[in-house]
Amino acid sequence: MAGTRRRPQALPGHRVREVPRPAEHDSDRSWLLGVGVAVVSVTLVVLLVVVAPRHLLDWDTSGARVPDRAKAINDIRATLLQGLAGLALLVGAFFTWRQLQVSRHGQLTGRFTAAVEQLGHSSVGVRIGAIFALERIAVDSRDDRGAVVEVLCLFAQRNALALTLDARPSPRAIAHSQEVALAHAGETLLVIRSPDVHAAVTVLGRAPRPKGLELRLQRVDLRRTMLDFANLEDADLHYADLTNVHLRGANLKRVDLSGTWLVRAVLMDADLRQASLRSVLLCYARLDGADLRATDLSNADLTAAFVEGARFELADLRGAVLTDTDLAEATLTGAVADDTTVWPRGFDPAAAGVLPAHDAPPLRPLSLFPQDPPSGSARGVSP
Repeated sequence: MAGTRRRPQALPGHRVREVPRPAEHDSDRSWLLGVGVAVVSVTLVVLLVVVAPRHLLDWDTSGARVPDRAKAINDIRATLLQGLAGLALLVGAFFTWRQLQVSRHGQLTGRFTAAVEQLGHSSVGVRIGAIFALERIAVDSRDDRGAVVEVLCLFAQRNALALTLDARPSPRAIAHSQEVALAHAGETLLVIRSPDVHAAVTVLGRAPRPKGLELRLQRVDLRRTMLDFANLEDADLHYADLTNVHLRGANLKRVDLSGTWLVRAVLMDADLRQASLRSVLLCYARLDGADLRATDLSNADLTAAFVEGARFELADLRGAVLTDTDLAEATLTGAVADDTTVWPRGFDPAAAGVLPAHDAPPLRPLSLFPQDPPSGSARGVSP
């Protein structure tokens, strides 16, 4: 027949496609559910106000004669009504709170979306405002902290990509290292050269973030950045360029700095416990008072670094270069070294408590560094 709708045929091995019901059926069902709830609520109220008082009075008096029964029933009815009113207030307060939560989440979502859109604005001022707006969201909303951290990390990586190790200048000799470092770092601070990237990294170093979420800032160019007392614990900064960076008193526990340039960096009083500094360039760096216990410094270059008061206990110094580094005021008890370690002239590692590699306890597991760099100076590492 022409007016008969044919049932769709399914392909072999596939289920028959179900045609969804029109939307008005769902609205009818919701209307019926609302009517049912209203009827049940009215019925319960009538039972509590009309029927329940009499049974409660009889149960309380155990069938004894009450002089003014009508007044006693009205008193019970008034008490029940007060209880229902209080319950209604509590229910109303709960739904009001829920509505406020929904409204708050909606506002946070709108703020987050607007801030992310403004990160791509052509005006640097608008981008900086968006970054600090994201910081405010991270403070206000625990659930959005992870997303804020990931967005800011991606922003920094996209807008501050460092040169590859092969493209960075290589000094002709140790005496030439400081000159090359000064020229490579430039004269302009990151806050002037790229204020939006500096703002993003600053926020990442101080904004709250979920426990266990690492900052992924690998291969970023943060030369001459001011990040004193920043919290970069468990961050991934391998192959980054941190020449002349200021990280005084920073929390760098378990951070991955493998292959990173930290030439002339200021790391005084920084916490670098269990960090990975494999093949890192620390020439002329300030490590006064730094905590480097159980740190992996294998194949690192610490030429002429300042290490007064630094702690190297249990550190891995195999293949490290410490030429012209004054270790007289540093603590090296339990540090591990081998025949490729280059010590300052006249330094006695055994007297300082350094252990040869074959006598040392098992070293801690390696960090995120993907493969072992070649032995010798860190300048031979390629990304």
